[in-house]
Amino acid sequence: MMVSPRSTAPAASSDPLAPALAGGARVEACVAGAGLAGMIGGYLLARARRPVMVLEERVVCDAPAAAGTVQLAALLEHPYRLIEQRGGREAARLAAQGFAAAVDAIEAIVRRERLACEFERLDGYCLGSMGASSAELADEIEAAARAGVELEWLAAPPIEGAPSAPCVRYPGQALLDPRKFAAGLARAIVHEGGRIHGGVRIRAIEPGPTTTLVTGTGHRVQADVVISPGPNAATATQAVAQGVALRVPRGAVTRALYWDGTGERCAALRAHGLRASEVLLVAGRDPHEGLERWAREHFPCAGEVVQRFCVELLDTPRMLAFAAGAVADCDSVYASDGHWGTPLTRAALAGLAIRDVVEGPRAPWTQERIEPGAVPA
Repeated sequence: MMVSPRSTAPAASSDPLAPALAGGARVEACVAGAGLAGMIGGYLLARARRPVMVLEERVVCDAPAAAGTVQLAALLEHPYRLIEQRGGREAARLAAQGFAAAVDAIEAIVRRERLACEFERLDGYCLGSMGASSAELADEIEAAARAGVELEWLAAPPIEGAPSAPCVRYPGQALLDPRKFAAGLARAIVHEGGRIHGGVRIRAIEPGPTTTLVTGTGHRVQADVVISPGPNAATATQAVAQGVALRVPRGAVTRALYWDGTGERCAALRAHGLRASEVLLVAGRDPHEGLERWAREHFPCAGEVVQRFCVELLDTPRMLAFAAGAVADCDSVYASDGHWGTPLTRAALAGLAIRDVVEGPRAPWTQERIEPGAVPA
């Protein structure tokens, strides 16, 4: 999911980091759209000393700002036991490796570029036994272990006053501020010699020995490699999520990520500092009243509600990530897809896949093609 754009019309760029495109250009790699998957792919290619240009129709790096933080998940929305049933043990193992590599890659970028984006490694806790029976829960932990992920079954979550109910601890999760990360990524691309232009609408992509992108104003940008949004963006549907922020005593809730087994609700601590209390952000598809009831059921220490908010989302088909070559009948065009929020991890995975496809060698979880029944990576 990600916050939907505020407007469908391009705007003239006033960002000094992303000035308007004044004319045609010839570059080695062109990213058509400043989504995270393309931006990470572009950054990695810029690090490989390939001249890169990013063209964005709207505001460059316009990440969601509703809660200020998003989850980076080194886990999958679907239980490992179900992935194993559908695609086999190898599919579950490769999916686990890819997700972990995506989070590691983002952490490496943050540290290498010294990005002040509030990146933080945290444990994750799935509340309510993932909606599964004890036998199913045991099967899930065993399937995760076969995939190389060590989960821990706990009798109760690390929340003051919480009822004793089984939950699962997922190590190796993370949080960051998406706006700050995206802005830092853009600066890093420019620092590596890349160019970023805002307010540019791509009217057509013309395949050929050198791919040509034609803008809405008639400018022509020629590139050896083009990274373009994938099909998921075209199939996105609008949805609305609710959110509540509740005051909790400092130390009453272990600083971690929390979600329920349906994937419809999640929670995380937001506030830092020396105050005697912290803020617990809870978001989901329930109405505000239902979301507050869920929060108080699982976080009995929660106090007053300090804020209620709504956010418009783009809800897309769930894939691990998407990156493919030979789009538009041209071997130099690569499509990528990934979205903000938990799917931010999939966007990073798609960016890594782009780098591997273009540069090589490929990671073991980067697949050239998707076999029937396999899990796309």
